[in-house]
Amino acid sequence: MKKKSLKYVLATLIGVSLVILVCLMDKIDIKDVEILKTGNNTLSSHTVDSNSRDSKTVNLLNGKTIVIDPGHGGVDGGTIGLSYGTIEKEVNLTVAQTIKQQLEERTGATIILTRDKDIDLGNTQKEALRKRIQIAEKASADLYISIHHDAFIDTDVRGITTHYSSHHKESKNLARIIQKSIFKQSIKAKNRGIKETDYYVLKNNSAPAVLIELGFTSNKEDEIRMNSLDFQSKTAISIVDGIIEFLAS
Repeated sequence: MKKKSLKYVLATLIGVSLVILVCLMDKIDIKDVEILKTGNNTLSSHTVDSNSRDSKTVNLLNGKTIVIDPGHGGVDGGTIGLSYGTIEKEVNLTVAQTIKQQLEERTGATIILTRDKDIDLGNTQKEALRKRIQIAEKASADLYISIHHDAFIDTDVRGITTHYSSHHKESKNLARIIQKSIFKQSIKAKNRGIKETDYYVLKNNSAPAVLIELGFTSNKEDEIRMNSLDFQSKTAISIVDGIIEFLAS
């Protein structure tokens, strides 16, 4: 008798629950269903728009040629870190390759490295510098970006500097845009600003050109930072941001 009563109670509860559910469903406004559908459509549209924007970004700078120059190479190792023995030519190449990758992923520009491995570009330093210019001239480069790391006798000197030459009237603006872009990132480095300098690769370039010193190997704090993958990635991204801003304007 108890078992039958229990079954009866359960059956009654289920029946009441179904009735309540039907009543609630009847009260659902059709607009609520439309909102849910709209939400799904909005998500799909957003995905399409994102792909469209990515496509436009890839097509950005189509027809432009950008030369990325990793300073030094081969027997010319550049500066050497005082605290950890960082070899400048190696970090120059790492950053330059990251910039190239970012530019190829984000734009349709043709990207040329003056060297893609540890090689000499000439038998002498002057010959190597001439070769860098020849590469840019042969490619009819629209932009020339040279990547370096500095050093100084005073180990307290630190920070990032972007150099330009007044030889090309647009180079100063390029330097300003890139330096500003670098420091939009949270990199905890000293901003040394932009500086007019008659480096060979700057004053002898037909294209707007800058030389970026991404820290001092002679400063312990900078040397640690320049070997950080996070710093290398952030600076590469911000340099690419600056390049896009300059060429797209």
